[in-house]
Amino acid sequence: MALLNPAATLPSTSRDAQELFDERFNAAQMLATGQTWVDELGESYTAAALETKYPLSILALKFREAKTLEGGFETIGEKDCTLTVAEYQAGVEIELAKIRSNAFAVKRWTDAAQSMVAAEQQFKLKLIADALVANTAGACGWDDLALFHDSHLSNAKDSDSTTFDNLQASVKDVVSLTNLEAEITLMANGVLDVNGDLLGVMPTHIGVPPAKFQGLKNLLKQDFVPSAAGTATMRNPYNDAGLTVVCMNQLTDADDWYLFDMNLISKGVPPWVVAKFDGGSEFGIRHWDMSNSDACRKKSTLAVSYHLLYGYKFLFPHAVRKVAGA
Repeated sequence: MALLNPAATLPSTSRDAQELFDERFNAAQMLATGQTWVDELGESYTAAALETKYPLSILALKFREAKTLEGGFETIGEKDCTLTVAEYQAGVEIELAKIRSNAFAVKRWTDAAQSMVAAEQQFKLKLIADALVANTAGACGWDDLALFHDSHLSNAKDSDSTTFDNLQASVKDVVSLTNLEAEITLMANGVLDVNGDLLGVMPTHIGVPPAKFQGLKNLLKQDFVPSAAGTATMRNPYNDAGLTVVCMNQLTDADDWYLFDMNLISKGVPPWVVAKFDGGSEFGIRHWDMSNSDACRKKSTLAVSYHLLYGYKFLFPHAVRKVAGA
């Protein structure tokens, strides 16, 4: 049934408009509970302080011949890194006259509340995607190198320990069974524990930019593929291997790809951690109108800003590998 008087449903005051915005914002937050690839392939949590010390250790006990009555003991060897959050902001503004007279303007106003929630999710994704592409030197908490490096320490507390790499600088297209096999093998047979022994990494997920997603999905779905010699077909070894393809839409490099071992990540060895600090009522949604803002008073507008306190840190290089793509 059509409304006889649509104007009766419009906000009559700026306070009504603010409450309407908050209702839609809170509803959108309650619905935005799905995990993103940032949450699944790393770790996300609510920080209790602006700066957090994050402990780093991978204890790998190794049996040796007992030559004394007491035996030998391994120290935990824990080190830590610091994660610091920073403030970020987004805001929307609308003319007060429009929101009190135009139902379509009100619809855009409430849509903006949902967009703010979606923008926070995109912010988290882009935060990590940009960091993966940049691969800044010194960013990895494990040994203070870049996350992707050819000489990671197997023991972060011992600068003389053996090393391993998790970066393939030679260009390889991900839509290739030959390249997949080579990089999966290198990762499985290259990552070391603190004793210098193989850690037992096995990739379960492949993260790709959107330009490579469908081609890789189609390749992995094929039952039969050309043999290495190209003269016959063979059964696709990755058709039922359980490899999950993850479309990382926020990557700005259209070719590079990433291997992840989700089993190792779930055991507490995530490649990154993302923290959100809850600043209470002083942060979050802030309302601006003609009663508390000179700018809004001059323009007769209503505005809302959303403030976030976020931070991230690269932690362990063991469960992730980057391959330069083509």
